[in-house]
Amino acid sequence: MWIRFLLSMACSGCMLVQADSVEESITTLLSIKSQPELHQAAIAKGQERAMLCGYCHGKDGNSVKDNIPNLAEQNEEYLLKQFHVFANGERKSYVMEQLSKALSDEERINLSLYFASLKVKSNSEEEGSQQGRDKYQSFCFACHGDEGMGNKDMPRLAGQKKLFLVQTLKAFKQGKSVRANSPMVKIMRAVRSEDIEPLADYISKLP
Repeated sequence: MWIRFLLSMACSGCMLVQADSVEESITTLLSIKSQPELHQAAIAKGQERAMLCGYCHGKDGNSVKDNIPNLAEQNEEYLLKQFHVFANGERKSYVMEQLSKALSDEERINLSLYFASLKVKSNSEEEGSQQGRDKYQSFCFACHGDEGMGNKDMPRLAGQKKLFLVQTLKAFKQGKSVRANSPMVKIMRAVRSEDIEPLADYISKLP
C-alpha cells in the first residue's frame, strides 16, 4: 500500500520533462552548483520533494533501514546518474525505477544536490579490522579513495550501512541482474566470499 502511495505522490503534478542524456543533466547540475543562489534554491526545492524518499532513506538522508543506503553526503553526480539508470532499467528496483521515471530532470537534480548537502552519521567510533583494510586497499581505493569518499560519479562508501554493503557486494559477486552492468561485477570476482564481511565492516566504519 505505501508503495502505491509513494508512486502516486511522485507522479502528482510532475511534468515528466527529461534531459536527453545523463551528461546533459550533469552539466546542468554543475552549472547550478557553481551559482550560490541557484544552488541554495535547488537544495530547498529538493528538500520539499525529498518527503518521498524519507520513508526509506530517512528525512536527513540517513537510512532508517540497514539494507537501504544512506544518501546523505553522497556525491551529487553519482546520485543524479542513479536516477537515470533506474529510469532506463539498467539498475533494478521496482520502487526506484517507478519513482525515477516519474521525476522530472529538474527534480532529479534538486534531490541530488539536497542529499549531497546533508551530513552522514558515523556508524562507529571503532576502526575496521586489518583484514578489511587490506582488502579495501587492494580492490577499492583506486576508485573510491583512501577514505571512501569517491569522486564525481563514483559513490561515497564511507559511512554506509554494513548490511547494505554486504548484500550489495554479494550481489556483485554473484552477478545478479539488479546490477549486472556495473564494473563491480568483474572486480568482485577477485574477492573471496569470506572477505566480504570484513571488507563491508571496514568500509562502514570509515569516517
